[in-house]
Formats: sequence, structure tokens, C-alpha cells
Amino acid sequence: MDAAPPLPRDLRGRTMLVTGANAGIGYWCAEQLAARGARVVLGCRSPERAATAVTAIRTQVPDADLRVLPLDLGSLDSVAEAAADVGERLDAVVCNAGVKAADRSARTSDGFDLMVGTNFLGHFALVAQLEPHLAPDARVVTVGSIAHRFATLDPATLDAPWTGSSLRQYGRSKAALMAFTFEQSRRWSRSPRMSVSAHPGYAIDPLTPPRPGLAEVSGFVRALATPTRMLVQGKDGGALPIVHAATSGAVTNGDYWGPGGLLEFRGAPARVAASEEVRSTAIGAALWAAAESITRVRFPD
Repeated sequence: MDAAPPLPRDLRGRTMLVTGANAGIGYWCAEQLAARGARVVLGCRSPERAATAVTAIRTQVPDADLRVLPLDLGSLDSVAEAAADVGERLDAVVCNAGVKAADRSARTSDGFDLMVGTNFLGHFALVAQLEPHLAPDARVVTVGSIAHRFATLDPATLDAPWTGSSLRQYGRSKAALMAFTFEQSRRWSRSPRMSVSAHPGYAIDPLTPPRPGLAEVSGFVRALATPTRMLVQGKDGGALPIVHAATSGAVTNGDYWGPGGLLEFRGAPARVAASEEVRSTAIGAALWAAAESITRVRFPD
């Protein structure tokens, strides 16, 4: 694993969209990017939670340049409206929003499996329709997961009913998102644009600094969690590999970044290994075709 150099401090003049920016890793990506001067577009489903996130960021970065973009990744209509409403150049898109657990019967508004539909298909359709707004050297950063290593991908059954645990289906949805990332990197091999993935490691709320209106954790629970800091980290730390992937000059097209510590649970950003399956050229091409067929959204030629 290659350790990461320091991040660029000055991102003024750059605009970055973060999906699911109102909570968790997405919130911390937005705060960290804003703190370095970037204009941050917060793609959020809930206007109320988006407003809370804006207030929280401005307690830390009073002059933050922020904009809220209504966006529900579980609705292709909402995705299309958001892409049409961007109206400005994007230097980076951080595909973070996602569903971590669901019942087998849970579906998106378009009838897709909730986790695959939100975590992968929604982002696939979003990036395709944002293409005209991407800067010539833009980066698309997808938030992957350690759980992708335990998933099996079959593009032909991408939206089929699933069996097994919710965690396994979550891993499948993240594996699909990562396979899309690496397929896009191959399609951008002769472009200055980059398609990269990054994961947050094992990030938990009790080790995360408090912010007004975000996840509340009692002092007692924080004290109990303190010894775990040797193994895991807060969500602020989990955001670092993703922000690094979106901004660092050390990043190259097709990279995968994560925490560089033991088991990739915590630590400074480092290049890490993705499974052979998500990097497969055959699986990536078949997955791309399946996603276009299912969503009826195509990337520009």
C-alpha cells in the first residue's frame, strides 16, 4: 500500500458535488472540502436534513460556499431533475449516498431493489446525465466498501430478488458501483478525467466529533468507545480517503484508496487492493450494458 501525501489546502475555484452530504461520511466529505475552499453542492433527499448539514458546516467554516441540490438516488426522475438543475461546471462528483440495510421486499420508486437501485443504479444514471457538466479534468469518486470482497457479481441478475443477509446484498451493491467505476476508468483511459473509488474503512459515530443536528452520541458511549480508536476511527477519519481521491495530485485514473492501517479499518489514505471481480473487464462491460438497459439511461458517445 502506498501512503498518501498531504492534501492540497486551497480548493478555491473548484466545485464538487457530494451525494448524501447531510449525514455520515458524506457530511464529513462536504465539511472537509468546504474547509479547503471548494464550492460544495450537497445532493440530499431531505431539505430539512440538508439545511441542518449546511448549518453544521458553517459552525466550522463560516464562509463556506454551499448549495443544496435536491436529489433522491432512489428515483430516476429525481436523478434526471437534479442533473438538469446543476447548471454549473463540476470538478468532482463524490458518489456517496447509499442504503446500508434493507428488507428483501424494499424497492425504489422505480421498482428496483432498494440497495442496488440506490447505491449503484441511481449513481450510474446521475453520472451519465452529469457528463455535460463535468470539467475536462473532472473526477468521479465512488464510495466503495470492504464488503465488496464478500460479494459475487452477476450482471445478468443485477436486479433479481436476493437471498442471504442484508449485509451480503449491501456488498453486492457496492461491488456493482465499484465495477462501474473501473469500467468508466477504462473508457476514460485517453481522457484527462478520472474515475476512482475509495472506502472509509470502519468508521463509527462514537469516535466522530459532534456536530449540531447530526448523530447524537452520549458522553458515556463516547468514553466506552475510546479504547477502540486503536482499531477503528470516526467518520471524519473515514472521509479522508474519499476527499483524498477527489483532490490529491497523487491519484491516478482507476485507483482505489482506503485507510492504510490494519485490515484497512483506520489510518491515513493509501492505495489498497480491490477484488479481481470488480476489476474484471468482462464483468465491467456486462454490468454497464445491464445498467443502461435497466435504467434506460445511456452515457453520451
